[in-house]
Amino acid sequence: MTLQCHDCHRYIQDIMRTLIIGLDAFDPVFFEKLHSQGKLPNLSKLLEAGGYSRFRVSDPPQSEVSWTSIATGMNPGGHGMFDFVHRNPANYSLQVSLLPTQKNLLGLQFVPPHQARTIFDEAVEDGYPATSMWWPATFPAKQASPVQTIPGLGTPDILGRLGVGTYFSVDELPADPERKTAVRKLIKKSVNQYTGTLEGPAKKNGTVNIDFELEINDNTATLQLAKQKIILKLGEWGEIVELPFSVGFGMTVKAVSRAILTDLNPLSIYFLPLQLHPLGSPWPYATPKNFIQDQWKKNGPFLTLGWPQDTTALNESLINDDQFLTLCEMIDNERERVLNHTLDSFDEGLLACVFDSLDRVQHMFYKGREDIIEAWYIRLDQMVGRIMEKSSKRKTRILVLSDHGFGHFDYKVHLNKWLLERGYLKTEDPASFDLRAVDWSQTQAYALGLNSLYLNLAGREGKGIINEGDTANMLEKLKDDLLQWKGPNGESVIQSALIRKEVFDGPLAEYGPDIFVGYRPPFRGSAETGLGQWRSEAIEKNTEHWEADHCFDSRAVPGVIFSNESLMNFPTPSYRDIPALTIGKDLKTQASAPPPKYSDEDQDEIEKRLKDLGYL
Repeated sequence: MTLQCHDCHRYIQDIMRTLIIGLDAFDPVFFEKLHSQGKLPNLSKLLEAGGYSRFRVSDPPQSEVSWTSIATGMNPGGHGMFDFVHRNPANYSLQVSLLPTQKNLLGLQFVPPHQARTIFDEAVEDGYPATSMWWPATFPAKQASPVQTIPGLGTPDILGRLGVGTYFSVDELPADPERKTAVRKLIKKSVNQYTGTLEGPAKKNGTVNIDFELEINDNTATLQLAKQKIILKLGEWGEIVELPFSVGFGMTVKAVSRAILTDLNPLSIYFLPLQLHPLGSPWPYATPKNFIQDQWKKNGPFLTLGWPQDTTALNESLINDDQFLTLCEMIDNERERVLNHTLDSFDEGLLACVFDSLDRVQHMFYKGREDIIEAWYIRLDQMVGRIMEKSSKRKTRILVLSDHGFGHFDYKVHLNKWLLERGYLKTEDPASFDLRAVDWSQTQAYALGLNSLYLNLAGREGKGIINEGDTANMLEKLKDDLLQWKGPNGESVIQSALIRKEVFDGPLAEYGPDIFVGYRPPFRGSAETGLGQWRSEAIEKNTEHWEADHCFDSRAVPGVIFSNESLMNFPTPSYRDIPALTIGKDLKTQASAPPPKYSDEDQDEIEKRLKDLGYL
């Protein structure tokens, strides 16, 4: 039966069994090339049946923004997620959009990053079960919600950060102020026996720690910690370990991690970030409790960090390419196992699962290792085939989609340096490269976030100087200057510079940046720009392992959408169409709540949290 728009609701309600397979960063250009070569048979069947299109994603095409737009059918003006980072206009301080915090009697607590209504909420209100697994921006769990959830991107480690691991070695590593990974010393206890200490959550007088012992035997090691004995083979990931940290007052915080014996000469071992244990988290992790208990009991442990693929350790050469790729495979295998278990009892409603390892793999290998990227597209095609086969026993609407595509990242753009050179920004200290040294009395505009530019507007910013009557002219001047900016080879740096009203609509649009900056690949806003900083040159060659990205103008990195039913009634599908395609109707009009008010935190701590993401 062909879906007709006028009877969407009735048709969906007749079956109301919809499965969303989210493939983060699945790129249409790469897919279409491999399809033409006959290498992706399962997804190609959907294309040949009329169930494929390039997919218009929201601006900015950042994962946490785009997946939220898909879940709500709204752009950031409707749901309030505009960038990884935004500012507190009163004092220009950094705020983590993905992981907002508030203080109460229990200390620092996390709050949901948005309050917008989603397709999952709507399905439940219509009387159907809904399950969202590893969907970004769903941490912390809304405990009163009847939606079954396992959170994705934005889930912190037990330290409240977005996650860095710990590297132990018998040798001292050279000091490196840019290194994010914690580096610790292995202490020799006796012949072939060593000890180390994993640092856990903070308490009044320091941290709660767990000691471990490491015994070396040829190319293996026996790791003993927290009453567990793990055999580690050189260069191979060990099994997931469960780690209890006693924080006092009879309370225990649990974590999960994996370790890998990376070298014997010098002896080195690396632990993944200490990730929340679903059954012992200090913050609400998933809903409802019996759902996550069942998953953990039936399917075994899995990694819970919002960014479990360890791009940081790879970028810092603490693990190698093969070890990183193996980790990514293990993560996707864990998620497929959980999804298969959930499908066994999926009789009706809405079920979604996001697989995001491809995104991390492409960040690290997109430019120079097409063989690796091709292997991952084939791998995901095979996985989709298995899931579709498992779902074929009952009539199920299946959507396979991505939140964006991918592109080359050859140049880092220090937007604040450009603003400084053009006279829009003034600094009190020429030797400083940070907004904290800006002369706000002479500054007209500044950048903070990967795609966001703000006016120093009087009455809104703490030390604003641009009067409301001058705003329109200033925005047009900035826009024109940005679009005329040329890179080292005479290429345009900026593909689009959109004034707020041109790109965002909805009740929360006023909270967004004044200009959305859509970079043209291969140019991307630098990590420094994201943090309100800059370097000595406005454009810098990118020499890092992180060699490709998607934080450009959305038109440069469209996503994909596949369906096991024709998409002929959606000739140019976008995130706005997802409610109709999944639950058969648009979401109910709602008065969106303003973004959460953030706690005043130490800026260095906030910066650490943000830097745990490879983007920053």
